[in-house]
Amino acid sequence: MQRKRLVFPFSAVVDLDKLKLAILINAINPKIGGLLIRGPKGSGKTTIVRALTDILPKIKVVKDCPFNCSPIDPSNMCPICSTRYNKGEKLPVEEKEMVVVDLPLGATEDRVVGSLDVEKAIKYGIEALEPGILADANQNILYVDEVNLLPDHIADDLLDAAATGWNIVEREGISVSHPSRFIFIGTMNPEEGELRPQLLDRFPLSVNVERIDSVQHRTDVVKRNMEFETDPEKFYEKYAPLQEELRNRIAKAKALLKDVVVSEDFLEMISKTCIDLKVDGLRPDIVIAKAASALAAFEDRTQVTLDDVLVAADLALSHRTREGGFLEPATPEEIKEVIITTAKKLFQFEKTGETTKKKAEKGGILKGRAAFWVKKDATEKEEELAKKMGEKQSRLKKIQKLTLQLYFLLSRFTGGVWGIAKRLKKSPKNAPVFDAVQLGSSKLRGEIYEEKAEMKKGKGYPTVSDVAQLSDISKGYPFLTSYEKKVVSPSKFFLKMGKIKASKQTVYAGKRAQAVTTLHRGKPYGWKIPHGKPVDIYIPATIREAAKKQKHRKKSPETALKIDLEDVREKLRLYKASLTMIFVVDLSGSMLLNLEAIKEALLKLHSDAYRFRDRVGIVALKGMGAVVVQHPITNLRVVANKLVNLRISGYTPLATGMLKAWEVLKEAKRRDSSTIPTMVIITDGGANVPLKRSLETGVVRQIEEPRVIVREYEDLAVKDVMAVSKIIKREGIQTIIVNTNPHLYGHETYGFAVTQIIAAITSGSHHTVGRVASKTEMVRDMIEWIKEEQSKIVSNSEFA
Repeated sequence: MQRKRLVFPFSAVVDLDKLKLAILINAINPKIGGLLIRGPKGSGKTTIVRALTDILPKIKVVKDCPFNCSPIDPSNMCPICSTRYNKGEKLPVEEKEMVVVDLPLGATEDRVVGSLDVEKAIKYGIEALEPGILADANQNILYVDEVNLLPDHIADDLLDAAATGWNIVEREGISVSHPSRFIFIGTMNPEEGELRPQLLDRFPLSVNVERIDSVQHRTDVVKRNMEFETDPEKFYEKYAPLQEELRNRIAKAKALLKDVVVSEDFLEMISKTCIDLKVDGLRPDIVIAKAASALAAFEDRTQVTLDDVLVAADLALSHRTREGGFLEPATPEEIKEVIITTAKKLFQFEKTGETTKKKAEKGGILKGRAAFWVKKDATEKEEELAKKMGEKQSRLKKIQKLTLQLYFLLSRFTGGVWGIAKRLKKSPKNAPVFDAVQLGSSKLRGEIYEEKAEMKKGKGYPTVSDVAQLSDISKGYPFLTSYEKKVVSPSKFFLKMGKIKASKQTVYAGKRAQAVTTLHRGKPYGWKIPHGKPVDIYIPATIREAAKKQKHRKKSPETALKIDLEDVREKLRLYKASLTMIFVVDLSGSMLLNLEAIKEALLKLHSDAYRFRDRVGIVALKGMGAVVVQHPITNLRVVANKLVNLRISGYTPLATGMLKAWEVLKEAKRRDSSTIPTMVIITDGGANVPLKRSLETGVVRQIEEPRVIVREYEDLAVKDVMAVSKIIKREGIQTIIVNTNPHLYGHETYGFAVTQIIAAITSGSHHTVGRVASKTEMVRDMIEWIKEEQSKIVSNSEFA
């Protein structure tokens, strides 16, 4: 028997209460569908996912079925199991541990969706499917680390399976479909790039893991980590009781889930909240209701409370696009405010005063079920009588209180306490407290108190109140004003990429072309006869080619198929080549009037570029040299923040900036040979600082600032610009030059000649801003130019 691998216990993970709840409710109700975990490196994202394996419940599958089909759910059966089930055959049942199935970033499409079973093809001459990761993931958890870096064609396969619950394989002469219903858990570091909106929306829930600022919590993390590494078995035994308790709670919650009720008022509140927040689609409404029900079941309740809805909404809405992408996802504060405001409107709660928990409990908390018909307000006489009875301490009052307690005790078995009541303006002194349904009117009155949630020591799991940190709606909330604040996202991305011609053989697809390549990346597209030693063998095409020649080949009786070297075929793959774009930004004093417009134009990269895995960096001309403000990354939010902080500084060392950008692009090309290097130079062309070392002679120069001020180095600086331009041309780097010089006459116009020389040498495009009516017009022109030139670059250039 294979020994079970020890993982860090789930109940030993410090803090991360919201994340724990999000994971647990997925285990309780797998139909919720998954979770996205976002956070910086070293924040425990992967650790807590791995820890989940030890507390997951067992699943029932059809024995010997390669697709993990359910023996009791006809909708989760492959065609073979479904046929047997419909014939009345009793399917053999096997219990398996629910597992976390990893999808590596380097996984091929064959490994993910399944491929031709080579062994059966060669031995028996039949075409059969070898199940892939999506088959293994059925009824299990599919985990993708760094999901934001997943290749697009693999992400598309996951989207299809997540949307339909089925994996359909139509390839290599095989047509097979099988169920693939999994809990999709992905982790990502936002610093390494954002997630495609289509894939982001497939994650029902999301949690942002923040940095742990508590000294005590950080100390606990270190101690437990060292303890686990020293003696894993002893550490596991220490937390075994908490692990067992957590398993039992999950099993109990799964059984209770079908009995949990979400009231019509809460369903209305959920829908209205999604409408007010302008969330795209109906999926969030459904997810919130499911998540709230699972939270209630986890706490052994059959009624969903406001805290359940608050926590569920935070998990389900914090990553959702709004207004078709024109609004940023709602913050937790916005979500909370809108839900409470909506609750106030629906339940019409009227605050009658402040109290404390101690005073509320003094009158006694009655546990049971009750319903009262309330239609009218109490009269003044009834208000006075209730006040006197509250103040009066008599034997009769004690008897009434004991009688009421008895009624509520019996209500647990008889179905509830029923009565007719009237609303009081103020709660009587020492009045008992109980939960009840109010009929006849939706207007509520009552005193409120705030109760801070405290962590329950010794528990290996969080509670809803721990996460919500809010009192229940029955205790009331102060009125909140209507939600009016809107958060608008930065400008839309206008640099839509055109068709990229990455080699002589190109297949255009959408806004970003797909290069046909024989590299070990991308989606298989076809095959070719290899030249030299085969590298990426295409098995199905190789088998078919060999099968045609079997009649004329000698082979042993044990060999069903003989393959010769001439039969071997190589794969051709479609790979969406990314763009690496470096902006060389002139920060000289002469750029003062134009810099704000340049910043605004560059910030328009923000919204969509990450979809194509494009990398953007910045090199700034600063003082007497140049600095890499940001190396190429896919997270353009970081780039945008760096742009905002740029300041005017000194002179125009244009050649130094171009050389620095060339070095960055050369390194990017070395890391990824398929990337398309592009340099966008935004300057007034007034080069006045030469390189510190001559590119032609190698002589080290002593550059003196006073001589720069009197323009003594201008001719030398221009020669260096020409020398760097030739290097850029040799490297095959494409250039777009935007001259922002508004001067039309005089000495300052020499900058136009400089930028025109750069464009001529590098075969790049040249654009001039000149005198424009407004900053808006300048921004618009710059964006249009860059759009147009990028389209030309990617459609006319050839890259090996």
